[in-house]
Amino acid sequence: MVLFPKIVWLLALALIAAACTNGGESPTTTVAPAPDTTVGTETTTTTLLEITQLPGTEGLPAEVQDQLLELVRITQETRGLSFKTAPLVSVVTDAELEALVRDQIAEDAEDIPVDEALYQLLGLLDPGVDFENLLTDLYGEQVAGYYDGETGELVVPIRAEGFSVVQKATLVHELTHSLTDQNFEFHDAYQAMFDEQRYDEASAYQALIEGDASLAEVLYLQTLSQAELGEFFAEALQQGSEQLEAAPQFLQDSLLFPYDSGLTFVQTLYQDTGTWSAVNDAYATMVGLPGSTEQIITPEDFGRDLPIDVVMPELTVAGYELEESSVWGEFGLRVLFDEVLNDTDTLAAADGWGGDHYSVFYDGSNVAFVLVYEGDTTADRDEAEAALLEFARGSVPEAAFAWVEVLNDQLTFIAADVPSVGDAILASLGG
Repeated sequence: MVLFPKIVWLLALALIAAACTNGGESPTTTVAPAPDTTVGTETTTTTLLEITQLPGTEGLPAEVQDQLLELVRITQETRGLSFKTAPLVSVVTDAELEALVRDQIAEDAEDIPVDEALYQLLGLLDPGVDFENLLTDLYGEQVAGYYDGETGELVVPIRAEGFSVVQKATLVHELTHSLTDQNFEFHDAYQAMFDEQRYDEASAYQALIEGDASLAEVLYLQTLSQAELGEFFAEALQQGSEQLEAAPQFLQDSLLFPYDSGLTFVQTLYQDTGTWSAVNDAYATMVGLPGSTEQIITPEDFGRDLPIDVVMPELTVAGYELEESSVWGEFGLRVLFDEVLNDTDTLAAADGWGGDHYSVFYDGSNVAFVLVYEGDTTADRDEAEAALLEFARGSVPEAAFAWVEVLNDQLTFIAADVPSVGDAILASLGG
């Protein structure tokens, strides 16, 4: 399932679209010029599928069906791709959408206790916070629609009078997911990364997926009139954001990353040729690299600055199970450093990321975390070491164990709820 958080992204889209329409500059990024929505460079060689009926919409009023068909046409022309089959659309009420999202989170709740314990150990989540309830409330408020890659279904809310301007923009975004999944089969690739605990790769791939759909949405917004953009602004500003504003900063940053950084990354690819060809190629290229959040943050690194394959020393922790073993990534380090450093120092300390590997051990209530890191240069490693020391001192709870040291030529960070467990891990690593 690809979820679409609304308020954080709708407001960003509104600012970007308005800046482009008014001839100004976006506060965060530049947007590629919109292609001709009738006959553009992308559509002259693509025969678009003519769709006259969308499965799942048969019971809707004729005017609503016409709106959907028009948005399907616009999405194909804007994105320069053709659907292979008509997308399946499930139109629900706002309440039904929220219930579906809550049910989905409940189904995926198996790993939440481990995540909760880890984030509390790292000082990202306050003690006593119920992480599952936090996620449920946050996504229940923030999701404006979603594409389910398992079923190929778009789930979108509708009002009695039809789709609002925001909902039309959301539909273009979600239709782009359906369109690109039909053409590039991204869902299977993303799911494999996630299932195999290749989380930094998965985050990078998700940024490509969301950046692609977000650029298509921005290009659609650029075709709207000033009056329609005014409606978009007004509606976006009315969206509830209480849960988002109350969420921990690391969660806000994680929600926005695939949309904000993903859009910048996709725009860079798009602007290289003025067409979607480089974006299309990235779906296969990123899978084969492997990809990393470093390449999303610095698009110029895509395809050339590949992650170092960092090997985690073999570890066992008595009484604990190994729950996760993956790559934390440059974006993950930024999240940590943001807790204790200013933006400039965070960027500098994370920028030299070369590769890492981490393990999470859990005994049912307590957690232990081990990260080994290698920088692009020794100076990068030293800068990261200073930042991790600052993070360990300022964020990890005083009662917990925290240790940062270069061991066996690897920068090593150890944190554990139980100090004796941290001591044992350090001793087994030769510290």
